[in-house]
Amino acid sequence: MSEGISVGHPFYFPTQVVLVDDDPDFLDGISLMLDKNLSFKLFQSANAALGYVNNAHRHVNFLQRCYANYKTGPLESDSLSHIDIGKLHHEVLNWSRFQTCSTVVVDYSMPEMNGLEFLMKMTNPFIRKVLLTGQADMELAVKAFNQQLIDQFIDKHDPRLKKKLNGTIATFQDQYFRSSFKLITDPIIANNQDAFLVNSEFQEFFRELRTKTGCIEYYMLDSPHSGFLMVDGDGKKQCLLIYHQEALASHCEQLESAGAPAELLSKVKVGKLLPVFDVLGVELNASHPFLAQWNLYYFPAHEIKSRGFSYFTTITNDECLPHIHGKQVFSFNNFMESNPVLPQIVH
Repeated sequence: MSEGISVGHPFYFPTQVVLVDDDPDFLDGISLMLDKNLSFKLFQSANAALGYVNNAHRHVNFLQRCYANYKTGPLESDSLSHIDIGKLHHEVLNWSRFQTCSTVVVDYSMPEMNGLEFLMKMTNPFIRKVLLTGQADMELAVKAFNQQLIDQFIDKHDPRLKKKLNGTIATFQDQYFRSSFKLITDPIIANNQDAFLVNSEFQEFFRELRTKTGCIEYYMLDSPHSGFLMVDGDGKKQCLLIYHQEALASHCEQLESAGAPAELLSKVKVGKLLPVFDVLGVELNASHPFLAQWNLYYFPAHEIKSRGFSYFTTITNDECLPHIHGKQVFSFNNFMESNPVLPQIVH
């Protein structure tokens, strides 16, 4: 993420790091340096690692499910793209998503092939490449970096190895989503009507909210309103719904026309309550359950300190998301428990 402009991801989930070194003792040691919540896989064999890495990107099917390109004429430029935001959150039911490799860290000196040869045989252009070197290989690593054959090189004997390695991995995980899902994320960011994906104040608020709630993966929503499905490490779900002031004013007009209770209308007008249903998908009247029992369908709201541009509410159930309502999410913690990484080194 660049420093001047804070651009959020429309979706994010933990990815996996692959570490390759023919020395099992070094692999064990470097794995202990990684952040405790990081998913990683260790390989002593370069050939085995290469096979795994070159197949690791097949698990996530966002592109197949959410992106469609339609020809509208004979020319190459005659086409329209459609992104179905409403299908992004279906990925929480895909247990393989955490096997998506975003970064490979490989030692230069290995018997089957050296680290540079390994990285050049990788077929996925979006996976970030980190070369671990000794002092003797440093000149070669600098040359490879300058030629853009690798994304980073790190001296494996650097006393700041832990800090450098974790910082590099965190940056590359972020970059992986921006590059590999560009066909989805760029149109969403460009057409984001409420502009919260490119609003630095909202992004800071959202980061703080994710930290507070333990959210480690999230998916943009467009129904029942703009927002995000947020999921913590145990698979607990909650929805963040975001309302622009204009949308709030429009809903107040809808409530007035429907003869809504005065208490409800007054609280919605000042942003103390927000609807958690699709306000455009229903024909409201005074006897409609959404109004007659409004305390079940309107939740406490808070203003986002972003020049007053929006309000938000969170709901801790998924009734508004029919596709996943009542279904068990395969959580990141489930994945980590079923794939213990420390004892397993693939030879």
